[in-house]
Amino acid sequence: MFKNYFKIAIRNLLKHKLYTGINLIGLSIALGVGILIFFFVQFELSFDSFHPESEKIFRVKSHERVDGEMIESFSSPMIVEGTFREEFPQIEKITGFITSGVQAKLPDESRKNQSFLLVHSDFLEMFDFQLIQGSLSQQLRDKYKIVITEATAKKYFGNENPIGKSISLKMGEEFQDYQVSGLLADIPANSSIKFEILMPIANMDFFSDPEGMTSWYSVWGQNIVKLRNPTDVDLINERMEAVMKSALGEDYREGEYFFTLHPLSEMHFSESRGDGGLETTRKSLLWILSGIAFLVLLIACINFTTMAIGKASTRGKEVGVRKTMGANFSQLTLQFLTEAFLITLISTILGVILAELLLPTFNTLFEKELDLSYTFTQLGILVGLILLITALAGAYPAFYLSRMRPINVLKGPLSIRFGKQGLRKGLVGFQFFISFLLISATLIMLNQMNTIRNYDLGFDTEQVLVLEIPDVPSTSFVASLKSSFQQADSYQKALAARSEVASAGITVGTYGDQAFWEVSFPLEDGSIFDFNVNFIGGDYLDVLDLELISGRALNPQIGSDSSSFLINEAFAAAFKWQDPTQELLPSNRFAPHQIVGVVKDFHHASLYQPIEPILFAKSPETVFSGISNLMIRSNTNPRVLVKASSTDFEAFKSALKEEWDRVFPGESFEFTFLDESVAAQYKADERLGKMVFLAACIAILIASMGLFAMVALSIAGRTKEIGVRKVLGASEWSISWMFGKEYLVITLAGLMISLPLSLYLMQSWLEQFAVKAWPSSVSFILLGMGGLGFTFLIVYLQSLRATQINPVKTLKAE
Repeated sequence: MFKNYFKIAIRNLLKHKLYTGINLIGLSIALGVGILIFFFVQFELSFDSFHPESEKIFRVKSHERVDGEMIESFSSPMIVEGTFREEFPQIEKITGFITSGVQAKLPDESRKNQSFLLVHSDFLEMFDFQLIQGSLSQQLRDKYKIVITEATAKKYFGNENPIGKSISLKMGEEFQDYQVSGLLADIPANSSIKFEILMPIANMDFFSDPEGMTSWYSVWGQNIVKLRNPTDVDLINERMEAVMKSALGEDYREGEYFFTLHPLSEMHFSESRGDGGLETTRKSLLWILSGIAFLVLLIACINFTTMAIGKASTRGKEVGVRKTMGANFSQLTLQFLTEAFLITLISTILGVILAELLLPTFNTLFEKELDLSYTFTQLGILVGLILLITALAGAYPAFYLSRMRPINVLKGPLSIRFGKQGLRKGLVGFQFFISFLLISATLIMLNQMNTIRNYDLGFDTEQVLVLEIPDVPSTSFVASLKSSFQQADSYQKALAARSEVASAGITVGTYGDQAFWEVSFPLEDGSIFDFNVNFIGGDYLDVLDLELISGRALNPQIGSDSSSFLINEAFAAAFKWQDPTQELLPSNRFAPHQIVGVVKDFHHASLYQPIEPILFAKSPETVFSGISNLMIRSNTNPRVLVKASSTDFEAFKSALKEEWDRVFPGESFEFTFLDESVAAQYKADERLGKMVFLAACIAILIASMGLFAMVALSIAGRTKEIGVRKVLGASEWSISWMFGKEYLVITLAGLMISLPLSLYLMQSWLEQFAVKAWPSSVSFILLGMGGLGFTFLIVYLQSLRATQINPVKTLKAE
């Protein structure tokens, strides 16, 4: 019986090649996009799930009240590890992990920046990172023994066995040999924690003094715990207040500073502070992409449904004959569902091929490592899509056609308008609604991103190179910063003397959210004043073409202006200063200082953030003497900003490298472009915009094919009417308008609903920007006119072909 169903289904699909082709193309494209997106969502949701007993693993989250505002971060002090291990018996294992990096010597004696994780010995026992060589119980216990990944081993030792060999890392002022005691398989692509080298946390003594490692207010990296029972998390959170009261002593203030535990499963989707070094994704992005995939699939399914109902006149007699011969409702339903299943199955195969072709582009767009490996889960998604689309696309036509009464379909021709005209119009209108919704959203996103790209940030980013100065590790943070600045000053002076260089400056913060350091100090009224600080040197203002609106710049000579500050307009406005050069910072905690100038406001952070008060200084001691809070979320190394004096970039680059090799012999020479750092801030929304644009194009294509087929079916059912109208003198234009006005009304309804809804939905997306712009009303008018014109063009071309048929052929008796 089932074999017969398939034979009949194949015969019917081959008989109606046009409609079969339209369904196959539409479903294949929709499925290709859908497979990529749903596999991507599944991949993102699988992050960190490969660890055994992952439900028992939690991250420590800090909560600190500052100036009445509760600041939350996954950064936490090193002392958490020892205190929690002692105070909470519910904790089975605990580790801190701190991302850091130093210079490393390669086998050819060249140097490169090498990152690593500083962790406790519990790390490898908590997580399922596969140890290929070495004893698990012996890892991370010896200060000078490290664990590396396969890729790292190949980089340093080629194909040789790395166990027992050493890697030379610059810890402090000297290089230190670290022996490889363990080899790990490369980190899975769906791991939030990525690293090349694991180093015992005992090496923190190279980066911090004992006070910093034991202070509750000195934050280093993150802490992760594994509980004996996951339900113990509530007990720990409840007891946290008592533990903090005991730990802080006189500094304790109820509800002011405490910690909570959050599941490992939330790590990849965290948008909180203190996630530096972790690969995270906004969960909202996954739901948006899933919604886009579902809408595109829905449009393709609607095509299938509307065409199946539209072909009711040609399938009606088949249903009547089969029912007369004894076929029951369930048999007919199964027959039509078999046709839907076959089309869906073939479309899925074509969709998989399309997804494989699009995969490299998709991975490049989202900077991911998605692999269509067809695991059990991915195969389950494919089967689910086949069943879902078969049900969505084929269920209603199957039930509708199977319910036809033989007497109605056998007594004469069945009108194409029979029964469900309103439903077909509604489905076509819904297609237009989805298409215009996506197009309108794309228009809004493209306009906003174009506004961002062309917005005047208040400084010059063109042809500005950024070079990071090698780190000078020290247990004293201030000493390390001061030594690094001395190195930066030497390089900056060397560059300033070169004819290829127009100007060169020194800075700690470059551009982007959290690039400048966040600091605060208490005011006389007890409130806290928050601002940003950046330590600068050389010709910083000239390189970026920053404008001074009063006063003067800081003296570039090292040692000069060590107690002087520059501020921006927002800083002066916060205190309502008329002449800031006559003012002092309103706190007697600061060492003697002077405000020497005011810089015109500029956007040092992305345009998601408003302009905030900024203080520029040369000496960290003067700033640190008066602040009560310091938050560093970016690299602490100074950078040199350089602008070329000519368009000969190769000569310019050669000059930079020549001076680099002289000032920093053996150090790797690397640089980035400042404008690339600016563009990188908006990558996530740029990607989303491209994805919505692609979905809009696909939606238009599929909806257009559906409209083409529906118009063809409508005209095919009214050929005699067209013949009569032509005989009576109707023009081609009037006949086209007769068909066109019906679909123009449907298109207009889709426009009228989708445009206001898109404005409402996109408003929340635009709210994330401090600088925002809506498209002009002209853009939406042109969009509406384009949609109406496109619809009428399809209808006109179809009806024009029908009016060319000789009325004698359409009116002759059967």
